[in-house]
Amino acid sequence: MNMDGNSLPANSARAPAQHFLEYDAFRQLCEKPYLEYAKLRTGDAARAAQSVARAFAALSARWTEALHSPCLAADAWNILSAAVGPQNRCDLSTDLRHHCDLTAAQADAVRLHHRLGLTVRDTAALLGTDPHTVTGALRSAARNGCTARPCLRIL
Repeated sequence: MNMDGNSLPANSARAPAQHFLEYDAFRQLCEKPYLEYAKLRTGDAARAAQSVARAFAALSARWTEALHSPCLAADAWNILSAAVGPQNRCDLSTDLRHHCDLTAAQADAVRLHHRLGLTVRDTAALLGTDPHTVTGALRSAARNGCTARPCLRIL
């Protein structure tokens, strides 16, 4: 616990007044994979931490609404994706000669499953979708034949 009496770090987004326990549980479940994903997307641990903090601040501000959304995990994933910034689907920061042909959904499935080592089920849970959708995204990404170096290493 921090000095305010809650279990979130002192520098984190303020937890919502209502449904605090649900928010805290969701944050504990998702924060680490969100940080790992954001680091892959940004290439920088500090920027990744800032992006995730912005995402949780935005989620906290609309927590009650998010709880009533059709899928909390999908809603939160969309907030995270927006906080991290525009997709550079293959995370090409230096070699722009090759264009990545993966969709954002394919790239996220590949990042989470192949690069971060999450199971298909855990990837689906984080994205707010079902395992069949993730399997389909991974298979279509493999068939895509993207020639960008990061894709070649993982597909």
